[in-house]
Amino acid sequence: MKKYFNVISVIICGLDIVVYILFFSGIDFVPDEAVFPLMTVGSIIGVILSWFGSTGVIRNIGIFGNAFILLFTVIGPLLVRALIWNKP
Repeated sequence: MKKYFNVISVIICGLDIVVYILFFSGIDFVPDEAVFPLMTVGSIIGVILSWFGSTGVIRNIGIFGNAFILLFTVIGPLLVRALIWNKP
């Protein structure tokens, strides 16, 4: 059962990457208002599933892949907004 958590996490990571690429290519796979919440929630669920999955390479792929997506969808824009675009 724990092995399936890792596989589901990697699948979620792959879907998030596809949605991210399609969004920035201008293809509306999902509505624009739902892209970032979908990717954020999907990545958080993926990290949690990988955390509870069995140890191995697939677990590391799931954790680091979903953390990478969280970095670019949540942490990166917050840092850019706070440090670079802080003037009106």
